[in-house]
Amino acid sequence: MKEKTVDGSWWRCNVSLVLLSFLILSIFFSYDMGNRPFADPDEGRYVEISREMLETGDYVTPRLNGLKYFEKPPLFYWMQALSMKIFGLNEVSMRLWVVFFAILGCMSVFFVGSRYHSNRVGLMSAGILATNVLYYVHSRLILLDLVVSVLISGALWCFYVAFVQEKHDPPWEKYWIVAMYALSALACLAKGLIGVVLPALVALLWLTLTGSIRKIWKILDPSGIMVFLIIFLPWHILMGGRNGDFLHFYFVVEHFLRYTTTVHCRHQPVWFFIPVLLLGFLPWTGFALVALKRAVQKSINGKNSENIFFLCWIFGILGFFSCSNSKLMPYILPVTQPIALLTSVSMSEYFHAKREDFRNAVWINVGLFFAVSLTYLLAKNKLGVAWDGPEMNVLINTMFLLMWIMAVIWLFAVYSKILKLSCLLCTFFLSANMMWIVNKAAVFFQETTKPSTKRFAEIIKLNKNDGDLIFCYKRYYQDFPVYLRSTVKVVDFVGELEFGANAEKNNGKLISNDDFWALWKTARERIFLLMSRDNYREVFRTANLSHKVLDFNRYFIVIINR
Repeated sequence: MKEKTVDGSWWRCNVSLVLLSFLILSIFFSYDMGNRPFADPDEGRYVEISREMLETGDYVTPRLNGLKYFEKPPLFYWMQALSMKIFGLNEVSMRLWVVFFAILGCMSVFFVGSRYHSNRVGLMSAGILATNVLYYVHSRLILLDLVVSVLISGALWCFYVAFVQEKHDPPWEKYWIVAMYALSALACLAKGLIGVVLPALVALLWLTLTGSIRKIWKILDPSGIMVFLIIFLPWHILMGGRNGDFLHFYFVVEHFLRYTTTVHCRHQPVWFFIPVLLLGFLPWTGFALVALKRAVQKSINGKNSENIFFLCWIFGILGFFSCSNSKLMPYILPVTQPIALLTSVSMSEYFHAKREDFRNAVWINVGLFFAVSLTYLLAKNKLGVAWDGPEMNVLINTMFLLMWIMAVIWLFAVYSKILKLSCLLCTFFLSANMMWIVNKAAVFFQETTKPSTKRFAEIIKLNKNDGDLIFCYKRYYQDFPVYLRSTVKVVDFVGELEFGANAEKNNGKLISNDDFWALWKTARERIFLLMSRDNYREVFRTANLSHKVLDFNRYFIVIINR
């Protein structure tokens, strides 16, 4: 490893490479980013909360469909509102921040890999992170998870530079510590206390395993703690002052009970994240597994503090979420950056030696490709209509073809004298195309499983007048008010609106089924009603209610009372 100090000289020497990498990553992640409407529920929810902030001018209390929504802190909503203010409300502008953070995450591992290993390692780290399925898929979704993952990872990289490497001029150590606290505070404002809990857990594990526990007093830097509090406290104090029900719901229900109980109905087995990582890190899984094995060996044999840190990062966070009673796939995103770096370091060594490790990694990947292909063929008829369309079949078959082309190239490299660099470049090219095909497949999958209400919102906007009432029937379609540019009333449904409905009685947003149909018959105003085709058939099979059909498709129908 190169003995370098972490100062401004690295940036001056590598400015061209940094700019080129940023440009390539920008093109890669932004390609066709507006190719599908907002997904229901998550994308619609996070865009709608931001839209209502911008519309009302209240940037303290998040609201969903006009009702209080305290599940998440506001940083992402603020960023989305800013993007909406500058670029308008559309699919591209609302995905800009997620794409930006995806690029930022790749640039982080590029910096660390280049700074402490070599430019080759840095470039490979960024490429591996960008082209694994788990990371790329979440760079296309308007979710908080990738954002908080990059912020948490940024805090841990600052810790890595300041305390694990310790190859910097003394003044820079202070800057890295302060940056660590600032990024942790921003992570807390993005998705709650995991922004500080996860970095603290990893740091404590590393200090304990390396016998460096005395460094904890250096970590507890007063200026860093002050920066953390300056960023973290203001919004929480304002929210607590304006909303007396905030502190209990946010800290007790959304943090403690979410982790320790099944109150959010997201319980999964303890091993849930193992297959998520094995499949999610494709097409690099085999190389990642061999890299992890080598990191464990180095940590045991040589007590290598760097590898111990990465293992604390990966297995500490994996263990933390595995013990939780609330599990979703995006939770494990913070481990993707250290895995990408370890994988690139290991692969870089294949260029000079470790041919046996390269062979093992290739055969693991070939085995995984075979298992995934066989499973898909056997289960294809049971996956549902979302996987059965002609366009989806073409895309999935193309993805498998690209995987097997990669497998053939790797096997040829193992048993011939082909340059491994050529093999690597081909892999990056094929995996990038594979990610773009995943993006195309998401369009067909979303429209079949969670179809958009965009078309119906735009039709209602064209036809409604001031004073008209708009309702959703027996479900709150979260992308509907986004495209409508207005909150809606909901019939006989609560769902995620439950907390806000209980906090603000007589809010006028929710109505019972009987009261709604009574209103339908007697109201002077025109009433637009969005409902599923199944609900329409159920209601009008027996009821004799006057109505006109405005528009419909195979999923939804919009009717008017007169």
